[in-house]
Amino acid sequence: MLEAKYYRDYGHNYLILQCVRQEATESYPYKILTSGRIREILPCSVRHINGSAYCYYDISSRVSLDSLYHGKKMSCGQVKDVLRQICGICEKLAGCFMDESGLVLMPEHIYYDITSQKYIGLYDPDHRSEVSGGSRDLADFLLEHIDTEDRGLTEKMYRICEIAESDCFFAKAALRILEEGETPAPELPPETVFQESGPGYDIEPEQYDVPVRASEPDGRERTASKRNLFYPVFAVLSALGIAGAVAVYSVYELTQREEFILYGVMAAMGVCLLLCAAGICAERKKRYASDRNAEREAAEKETPDHAVDTEVYSLAGVLDRDMDLEMAACGAARTRHMQENGGPFWDAADGRGQGSGDYGDTVFYDERAAAEHKLYALDKKNKNHIELKRFPYTIGKMAGCVDHVISDDSVSRIHARFDMQDDKVLVTDMNSTNGTYKNGLRMQPRETVEIEPGDELRFGSLNYCYR
Repeated sequence: MLEAKYYRDYGHNYLILQCVRQEATESYPYKILTSGRIREILPCSVRHINGSAYCYYDISSRVSLDSLYHGKKMSCGQVKDVLRQICGICEKLAGCFMDESGLVLMPEHIYYDITSQKYIGLYDPDHRSEVSGGSRDLADFLLEHIDTEDRGLTEKMYRICEIAESDCFFAKAALRILEEGETPAPELPPETVFQESGPGYDIEPEQYDVPVRASEPDGRERTASKRNLFYPVFAVLSALGIAGAVAVYSVYELTQREEFILYGVMAAMGVCLLLCAAGICAERKKRYASDRNAEREAAEKETPDHAVDTEVYSLAGVLDRDMDLEMAACGAARTRHMQENGGPFWDAADGRGQGSGDYGDTVFYDERAAAEHKLYALDKKNKNHIELKRFPYTIGKMAGCVDHVISDDSVSRIHARFDMQDDKVLVTDMNSTNGTYKNGLRMQPRETVEIEPGDELRFGSLNYCYR
């Protein structure tokens, strides 16, 4: 476990680690670390204070992995993304001849850069993964945050945890385990075209009314489309042939033999034109008949609505009639009792009115269970109150990453998080740029404090009161 401290200075948030040896800061790993050459790790600067050396890592506007998925579930794709980017960080370190064991694999020290949407690692030259057990912490974290309903993913994560116990550099092996049994999507023939429908294109082509071209590999649908176009195309060619023959007859002087041949060609073309017209009519009749049959079959499968309505209405009539009779009998009994006894219709046995048990006993109202947790805006320009509907609950200005969006430039993308612990509401600063204040006191990065009704909170330049 790293003894990390957090500090805020001039709009920057820092994670501070003390160097084991001050003279070691002049070594090659520290030179590469402070040069900013590897962008996949946190930028670092070394400061010498009172005879000791400290590494200041800039974590401004970056959220740790455990805070990013606090109270949330991770899908298989998200787990792969984490491991894949960790493998990329290790490759960058190896390319600069840096010892990969210096990469801290603890979930609280793997940061997510919201701007670049990439994970950034924390590299400590004095750190050793096999000693601290960071890989086991990361594996346990992933196992706790995956969706347990996915049986296949759960089994693979248990195998990954077993690997983490014996191998500290488990990212590549874990990624191979997650990709086991996955076959790449088959490549479609060049002619195959599917109807697109939004992200993923998960809907099958036959669900659309739009015809899909060449949806079958053997080309049966393509042949059918050609057969449908046969009669119109041949009819057009026949008409053009007749028109050409008439043009030849009118332009050129022909012998008697040539005229007989031209008459025969024109007759053949006319017969073909008639046959095409008959084929087109037959196709239309066949299509109309098939549509009528399909409509008839669909109508037979459906249950007539009027029959169901008749049953419902008849049942409703019986219930209404029985209810009216029961209410009438109850009213007559009530009136007769009041006339005989001169008092209300009470049951002498238990002192309750007849029928009072139908309404149930009075339930104790727990005011604490129905308590609302709300932040009321105190600024005139800000009328956006924050209602803490559930826990954990995050606030910030980046839609899609927080539960409540605050559209203000002074608020960070993921600014703060609210949690419930032992009936107490806690607020945590999420490495915000302009800070989180409680009753005028600025909180340190990743600091968690309890809030009570009446406390004033400030996020950037916006003030709220918790009630």
